[in-house]
Amino acid sequence: MRYLISRGAEVRSPRDSWLSAAPAVILGAVAQIVLVGRDWKTRALVRAQLLEEGLDAEAFQSIDEAQHAVEATYPPPRLIVADLSSSAKPGAEIERLAHWSREIPVWILGSRIASATPDWERRGFERLWFKPIDVGELVTEIKRRVQSGAGDPHGP
Repeated sequence: MRYLISRGAEVRSPRDSWLSAAPAVILGAVAQIVLVGRDWKTRALVRAQLLEEGLDAEAFQSIDEAQHAVEATYPPPRLIVADLSSSAKPGAEIERLAHWSREIPVWILGSRIASATPDWERRGFERLWFKPIDVGELVTEIKRRVQSGAGDPHGP
């Protein structure tokens, strides 16, 4: 189970909240998989399938909306899946996701045109998927990744 914590202070990085979670106030459960993207159909379909498969997933329309859930949870989400194919401000979102990818595996869903940026891996993103995607295949891979805990400092 994941918990949203609050200290009344601004959380500047994921590690800030994770390392000092003990005296925090527990506000409620938070998902192990965070989905982010403006395309509500993709977001809703992937989340519904993840829930059907027995995985906790929460979905947000923007990186700004997801920020509190990502940066103020203990333990942190196991995976962030961000759909940048219809992002209004992809540059800023890529920067924030790259920051999060230092501590949390991040997968990017994008269009082939948007993926022309050659430094996806250098920024720390674990996987890049191209739309259109097969929701069943994506969910199978998410489930495999989350259950394996590969590269996850918090274990499976």
